[in-house]
Amino acid sequence: MVHRFLHLSDIHFGQEKDGSLVKHNHIRDELVADVASLAKSRGPATRILVTGDTAYSGKAAEYKIATEWLEKLTAVCGCDETHVSIIPGNHDCDLEAISNQAKMIYAQFRVSSPEQVHANLHGISQDGEEASPFLPKLQAYREFARGYGCDFESPARPLWVKSFELPGGVELRFFGFTSVQVSDLSDKIGNIVLGNQQYTIAEEKNVINVVLVHHPIDWFIDKLEAAQHLQNNARVIMVGHEHTMNIQKTTDAFTKKEWLVIFAGATNPPEKTYNYTYNWLEFSHEKINGQHYLIVEVFPRVWIQQNVHFAADRNRLGGSADSVRIEIACPNLHPEVGQEQSGAVDPPQRAATIAPVEEKSSKASRTTSLTAQPLTTRQGGSAMDNDSAGFDRLRYLFWRYLDWRQRLEVLVAVDALPKTADQPVPQTMERVALETAARSAGKLHELWEAMMPLLPEGKRAANPFRSNER
Repeated sequence: MVHRFLHLSDIHFGQEKDGSLVKHNHIRDELVADVASLAKSRGPATRILVTGDTAYSGKAAEYKIATEWLEKLTAVCGCDETHVSIIPGNHDCDLEAISNQAKMIYAQFRVSSPEQVHANLHGISQDGEEASPFLPKLQAYREFARGYGCDFESPARPLWVKSFELPGGVELRFFGFTSVQVSDLSDKIGNIVLGNQQYTIAEEKNVINVVLVHHPIDWFIDKLEAAQHLQNNARVIMVGHEHTMNIQKTTDAFTKKEWLVIFAGATNPPEKTYNYTYNWLEFSHEKINGQHYLIVEVFPRVWIQQNVHFAADRNRLGGSADSVRIEIACPNLHPEVGQEQSGAVDPPQRAATIAPVEEKSSKASRTTSLTAQPLTTRQGGSAMDNDSAGFDRLRYLFWRYLDWRQRLEVLVAVDALPKTADQPVPQTMERVALETAARSAGKLHELWEAMMPLLPEGKRAANPFRSNER
């Protein structure tokens, strides 16, 4: 079994100024055409992954345009329009929503030790969502993200988790991190915060951890401890932000752990010095010479200006191949007998080598190439776990097409909120109210019925849920 993912980053909807909209729209249209060709030749994508900066300035209007484009993209990928997973980047922050008080708190964080940073994060989380200095700037982003089930697990743990099955009882577990809790125009390498509530993850039997985070690890105050956790417990780390495509595989000589860092580059970088890039990724696992490996085949795509279309990145591939196959040892995999996959013994013969791919052995994890990236965690359940296709659709329509008044009307109608509710509620409370009503109270049918009259006519559909569903 192979899971295929379209990996985008730094799309920057809303950046287009001074006549550049025509060019950027053309490039995005060509990307859709290129993805359609890949999906036809490789098979449909499981999901689209966006590692931050979907928008340029974190405004609701930018996410509306982004959603319309992503609907086109999912259609050619061969996956449902709900099958998009996103994380926030610095451009997903609405800087106008950062108060002067929040700026002072950010400044204090930037000069604090990692230990003090974690203590302060914990303290702020105790004050509740409405008092958070981190969340107002992400209000429009979070509303956009909730439609895809990518809102934060909680204000204290601003991440999501999504799992995919592989043969033999193996689980491919994705973590979506938030690297912009402390983020404004003062961001520099080494002065923003990840937080141990995110990067403290465990390596579990038959689970392959994959982390998505916008900023590379070098950007974080708490980078040393974050790198130790992630290099040991995450096999793949996917990042954006730096607008440069690259692939780095690292092996630690002491721990024998291997990890792969994938930089998406930028789909639409604002600077003229960067190219337009994205990745098509294929994940599977194999047993080779008695050991289990995660297999990642990367198809790096780049904009060729001379031909005004996307093509395989021959400069990075270093030859005529369209992809590179990378094997990451996973000693924690013990698939069920009879369900594991076997691969060839000599994999390097099967794919090109990318010139920048690095295989390193290091005496200390902090000195490896991963200290240019961050990532992951799993201690509680996530809103994204175990979602049915029906609920995915309901949730998408709820957040995509209803304004806050209409959402309130629906939630009150199914007794998810008090009938006296007539003002916007905290974002986490609104999300939890929807999920609680849908799952705990068994009111999916009622939710669907209450929502349909409020949708555009073309989006209305027959109720897929039984009226007695519990």
